[in-house]
Amino acid sequence: MQKAHIVVGDLLSDWTNLSFANVATTSPAAHKASMDWSAALARGGAAEFDGEAEKNGMLPLRQAAARLLSCGVEDVCVGSSATELLCSIAWAVWPNKGSNIVSTRSSFPSTVYPWSRVAESSGAEIRLANHDSNLYTNPDDILELIDENTSVVTLSHIEFSNGQRYDLEKFANAAHSVGAILVIDATQSMGMFPINAHSCGADVLVSSGYKWLRGTYGAAVGYISPSIRLNLNPGLVGFRSHADIWDLRADRMDFPQDASRFEYTTIHFGAVLGLAAAVEEICEIGIEQVWAHDLSLADAVAEGADQLGLSVVSPMSVKERSAIVSLRMPVGISSEEIAQRLQDEYSILVTSRSGFLRVSPHLDNTIDEVNSLISALEEILS
Repeated sequence: MQKAHIVVGDLLSDWTNLSFANVATTSPAAHKASMDWSAALARGGAAEFDGEAEKNGMLPLRQAAARLLSCGVEDVCVGSSATELLCSIAWAVWPNKGSNIVSTRSSFPSTVYPWSRVAESSGAEIRLANHDSNLYTNPDDILELIDENTSVVTLSHIEFSNGQRYDLEKFANAAHSVGAILVIDATQSMGMFPINAHSCGADVLVSSGYKWLRGTYGAAVGYISPSIRLNLNPGLVGFRSHADIWDLRADRMDFPQDASRFEYTTIHFGAVLGLAAAVEEICEIGIEQVWAHDLSLADAVAEGADQLGLSVVSPMSVKERSAIVSLRMPVGISSEEIAQRLQDEYSILVTSRSGFLRVSPHLDNTIDEVNSLISALEEILS
C-alpha cells in the first residue's frame, strides 16, 4: 500500500505516523468530506443542510459501518464518541444490586468507567481481572470472575497498552451462559482487524472514529444486537430520540425500533460524513488485506526491536496479537523521552503508554517507514 500524504491548504505533512492506536493521520477522503460540510454550513447554514439532510445525517456512516461489520444498517447507530455510546448503554442496562460487572484492570478507563458510575448508583459490583508486568491479562482469569450473578462482561477487544486481543466468541459464550451480555470497546480493533458483528457474539460493539478507522474527532459508531436492542431504553435522550425527529412535541417519546434509538442529539455532521468516507475506503481495500498489511508491518517492528535487544511485551501468538507492538526500553531509559526524541529529531510519531514504547502502524504506512523507526531507535539508544 502506498503512503497517503495529507494535504492541508498548501502544506504537505512530513510526519511519519506510526501511532494509529493514538490518533490517526486523518484519511484525505474523510478530511475533504468534513471540510466540505463545514464550508457548506459557513456559506448558507440550513440552506445547504436542511431538515431532511439533518434527519438522514447519520445514515452514510451507518451504512458504511454495517458494511465493515457485516451486519444490517438497522443494527448500527452513530454517536460523537465511544464513551458517549457506552455511557448511554450502561445507564440503559442498569445492572442491579447483587449483580456483578466483569472487566480487566488493563482496560482503557472508558471501557470500565461508565459501568463504575452506574454501579455506584445501582449497587452492582465491579470485578477486574489482574495483569502481569507486561500488562498481559490471562483470559482464564477473566472467565473465572464470571458467575451466575454476572450481568455484564465489558472488555476492550484489543488492549490499548500492549495490543492483547481477546477471543470475542469465547467471552460471548461465557457471558451468555449465565444470562449476561458482552459489551466490547472496539476502538483499538475496528478498521484494523476483521469483525463480523453477528458471528462474534458481542451484544454491543462501539468504536471511536479517529484511530484505526482514520476519521476525525467527533464521530463514533455502535453496533447493538437485535436480541437486546428493544429491551434497552437509552440512558441519554434528546430530540432525535423520537422516531420522527421533526414531530417536535414534548409530551411523548417513542423510540425507533432499530439501533438509531441511541442517537439523541445534534453532533458534528462533518465528522460523521468524514468517518463514513474513511470507512468506505477500508471496505474498498478490504479489511482482510488491511489486517495482513498491518501485521506485516508489526512483524517488522518486532524483528527490528529484537535486533536492537529490546523486549516485545505484546502477545505475538496468532490468536492474541494485533498491530500494536509495545516495547520495553532498557533499564534507566524512559519510553516518554524516547517517544519525544523520535518526534522532535526524526518526525516519527509513536506513543509512550504504561511505561512502554507503543508502535502501531496501519494501512498508510510502509516497510521503509518501519525501517526508519528502527534506525532512529538504534541511533538514540547507542
